[in-house]
Amino acid sequence: MTLHATLKAVLRRGLLSGACCALALAACNSGPKYPANWKTAEVAAPSENILWAVASQEMQRMGFPLGAGADPSLLVMSSAWKTQLAPFKGDGLRQRAEVRFEVLKSGRYGVEVRVVKEVNDDIVRPLDPSYAKWIEAPDDVETAQVLLHRIQARLGAKLEVGEKKSKLPAAKR
Repeated sequence: MTLHATLKAVLRRGLLSGACCALALAACNSGPKYPANWKTAEVAAPSENILWAVASQEMQRMGFPLGAGADPSLLVMSSAWKTQLAPFKGDGLRQRAEVRFEVLKSGRYGVEVRVVKEVNDDIVRPLDPSYAKWIEAPDDVETAQVLLHRIQARLGAKLEVGEKKSKLPAAKR
């Protein structure tokens, strides 16, 4: 085999392996499986500091530990993971609350809440957090809504409640 043929073969193999690597990287970095599901509301608060304190307290009351992802200057707050292990694959989960604020006008703020959820996919030791295999799951919309309502209630907002529909048959009069 000549030098020219050898170089040609190496170049072909190199390009082929480079293309395979590029495809593998593209598959790994395809982004999140599930879209972010933010719950939003407009609230009235005397100041950003009070809004920040209320949101922080409500996150802690719901069991979300304080995290390092809090930046009052950017009006963004993120808890640490709240972990709930279970003895069966896929039943254990962990959640992280994220809250964003936006100044709308004097004394009015937009609040966005999201609760990110991951489930434990480990089958051998699902109760041992060091062996947990966390995989992405859809956001916990209900918990996000509860946190948002708790923030609104603490700030004195009037919450809208729909008509209660009873599952019992109507009583005869």
